[in-house]
Amino acid sequence: MMMINIKVRLFAALKELIGKNLLDFTVKDGSSVKDIISIMETSYPDVKNILQVSKYAVNQEYADTGKKLSEGDEITVIMPVSGGVFSSGSINDANFNVKIKAERIDCNEVLGFVSDSSAGSVLLFNGTVRDNEDGKPVEYLYYEAYEEMAVKEIKKLIKEVFNKYNILKVSIIHRIGKMEIGEISISIGVSSPHREDSYLASKFLIDAIKETVPIWKKEIFEEGGKWKRI
Repeated sequence: MMMINIKVRLFAALKELIGKNLLDFTVKDGSSVKDIISIMETSYPDVKNILQVSKYAVNQEYADTGKKLSEGDEITVIMPVSGGVFSSGSINDANFNVKIKAERIDCNEVLGFVSDSSAGSVLLFNGTVRDNEDGKPVEYLYYEAYEEMAVKEIKKLIKEVFNKYNILKVSIIHRIGKMEIGEISISIGVSSPHREDSYLASKFLIDAIKETVPIWKKEIFEEGGKWKRI
């Protein structure tokens, strides 16, 4: 019977609970993502509830749990965000910019990229670190991302807004690592001929990023920390 080797990548709370960021499995040829999930639930029963509400990607693309696996495939547990497939309109690479980085975000970089002589509206949105969560004091935040896949998913969302709205340019920078109170965690710049399109596109992007992009944040309180989706 032929066997295949599969890797599973873990992030955020799941990585902490299992104590590893990469798992290796040797399974029967023809096994599915669902089969790997079953093995993980048996091997790590403490994370069964997390696995049941997670989404899964195979080789950096969201996949159904029934997807059959091949030698060398890499599964990523996207915990606990939801995924989707978006249209892929044709846009010029010079009209959008995506970065995920540990360094502080410079808003001038975002504004400089999206500024355009044809724009009647240049909109900048900054997501910042607040000092509380439902009134509970927060000391700082820590962001973690599956960077390669996160960039791919953000690009899909940008293509979606170019299909939906009359947009000229888009720039998105998301920061990872430790962030102090008041610092910028994400900056989104959108330019358009008319203001309504940039408003709607910016809102669509931040809402969709929170739902589909594999980025997690950990809120650090005096007594400990808590992972949640962005």
